[in-house]
Amino acid sequence: MKIIKQNFKNLQIAALLLVVALLQNCKKEAAHTLASTPNQGMYALINDTAWTAVTVTASLEYGGFSTGKTFTCRGTMGGKIIELIAAQNNVSAGNNFPLGPANGELASFGYYIEPIHRQLTEQNPTLGTTDGASLVITAIDTAHKLISGTFTFPQADSAYDAFGNVTAVQNNQIANGFFKQVPYVYHP
Repeated sequence: MKIIKQNFKNLQIAALLLVVALLQNCKKEAAHTLASTPNQGMYALINDTAWTAVTVTASLEYGGFSTGKTFTCRGTMGGKIIELIAAQNNVSAGNNFPLGPANGELASFGYYIEPIHRQLTEQNPTLGTTDGASLVITAIDTAHKLISGTFTFPQADSAYDAFGNVTAVQNNQIANGFFKQVPYVYHP
């Protein structure tokens, strides 16, 4: 009888060890699983940390043939804002915008932490001509007024002392950004 009790106890310990090993293996796999990206809205990696906008607004404004159209897309989450601006000169009115890269002198990118102008800190937009800055319009549905695209850009914020001297520079990298199926408002 003692042998049966001893064997039963050994089986219980072995079963317990097996369950613990299985649970630890499940935890390891869950830790390496990446969160899925949204199917709609705005998303980016900010310094390798996932950021998903809670609110996203977009507009396309026509200012006349000589001033052209300006596309603006702004996403906010908590106290962080990503703002994309692209312009197109010498074009006629209409709620469309060309597909493809929108980089260059007529584009700017911003990553801002509220309050936007913190005391003695300047948060400047990144110009579209900056190395590593990219905005690509991938789709536009003019019937339903939905727009999609991708973006990436570096951002540098400078901190100043009371005499206007730069005391620190915070470099940020906004990568793998996209906006999908974002409704936009057209202002003729």
